[in-house]
Amino acid sequence: MASLSLKPPAPEVLLRSGRTSYEFVRWLGPAHHGELVLACRRLDGAFSGFSVVKRPIAPVSDEARRRLNEEARVASQLHHPNILTALQLKGPDELPHLVMEHVAGYRLEALLEASERTQQPFSEAFACHVVAEVADALNHAHTLMDEHGRELGIVHRDVTPHNILLGEHGEVKLLDFGAAWSRLAGRMSSEGPAVQGSLAYAAPEHANHLAVDARADQFSLGIVLLQLLTGRHLFQGAERFDARLRRTRLPEGERTRLCALELAERIRDYSVRDLEAATRAVPQALHSIVHRALAPDRTERFISCAHLSRVLREHLRVTGQFFGRHEALAELATLRYVALRVEAGEAPDDAVRERHLPEPGPRSAPRLLAGHRAARLRGPPRRR
Repeated sequence: MASLSLKPPAPEVLLRSGRTSYEFVRWLGPAHHGELVLACRRLDGAFSGFSVVKRPIAPVSDEARRRLNEEARVASQLHHPNILTALQLKGPDELPHLVMEHVAGYRLEALLEASERTQQPFSEAFACHVVAEVADALNHAHTLMDEHGRELGIVHRDVTPHNILLGEHGEVKLLDFGAAWSRLAGRMSSEGPAVQGSLAYAAPEHANHLAVDARADQFSLGIVLLQLLTGRHLFQGAERFDARLRRTRLPEGERTRLCALELAERIRDYSVRDLEAATRAVPQALHSIVHRALAPDRTERFISCAHLSRVLREHLRVTGQFFGRHEALAELATLRYVALRVEAGEAPDDAVRERHLPEPGPRSAPRLLAGHRAARLRGPPRRR
């Protein structure tokens, strides 16, 4: 009789690079022209951390392979603390793998969903801080030059809550340049009927298939700012359509196609009146900032994302709202606590109240206990 082996199966090795190997841990989800995988990195067989690997989905088309190579060329030139770092492109030419740093944390999309579910809005300072950090990252990409001093004209084209990560140390990271446009020599043309990136966050000029520049990314980031401040999207329901479209891996159906056509029409017809209606709940002090970032006419937006970042940070300074990584982590901790209590069946208001109750210290606890015992000894009050 054959004995049963208790030895666990050998992990799947995604790729090897010299003395380093990358082992499959779990699937992280679809991405532009491929999928993301969490990998365990080993040096000479010893654990040396985690990485995120982006790879094309089999069967690998020539376009997907070339797009991933192009993304690697763009991402390898971006070096900014608010941009997820691309480390190297490995693997055979027919099956390239883009290796990126792994930052543990939460996508802003998941945090927005938790905020809505728990009725726990983000603070004004949190919204300004996160958007200013992403604006700094975008400005780095927008102003990047090649070795000859020529502007690369990089436009992300997919600035969404799904592509913004808040790390476990409070850092803010912009992800996924898979839909980016640039002036890199030999790049593939992306002109066509389909909008590159997320339609739900596309600027009007993008939806109209006009040439896009840094102001298109600013518009997309303006929608994110609006969501953080008010809990609503500029085009109501667009964020749910975007999430559903991304999470399903099924071919596009007729209903999805019609929804996309309707949304594209709403974006193309977007006007100042629509902007006024969508921003009524924005705090008055931030009203002009949000309006300028979301101006239908791109010539009326901020001259750069660096300018948007400056006015948001200046607003925090003038209003005395110091906000950094520590404050961001504290706010996320509260949201996570309330979310867990709500998932357990507690009402959001009760969970928030309990979160903010002062914990009894070592001195106050005996007094509370003594008072409780005295009440029990005294019994109910006598009637007069």
